[in-house]
Amino acid sequence: MRKGYNIITRNYRSLFGEIDIVAFDPEEKILVFVEVRARKKDSLVNPLETVDRKKAERIKKTALKFLQDFKGKFEGIRFDVIGIEAEKDNKKIVHVKNALEF
Repeated sequence: MRKGYNIITRNYRSLFGEIDIVAFDPEEKILVFVEVRARKKDSLVNPLETVDRKKAERIKKTALKFLQDFKGKFEGIRFDVIGIEAEKDNKKIVHVKNALEF
């Protein structure tokens, strides 16, 4: 929301899986499907690295289902990943645009 996106829905579910956030970016006039991944700061795996090919395919199929039902106007779509590394009150947030290809 701080980036000016309009949140359409959170935790959208289909038979294929779940998308954490579906938003509209009014500046680019596109729908943004966002996967949010969180890990503790001392985790051996970066949260961005946890989106594997299988997860990406589930996200894409779920996005296609969302697009079948969505009636809004947009000029394109994008898949982003937000990684959060947390340690008590200290959080590092990384937003990767176009993290997955469609």
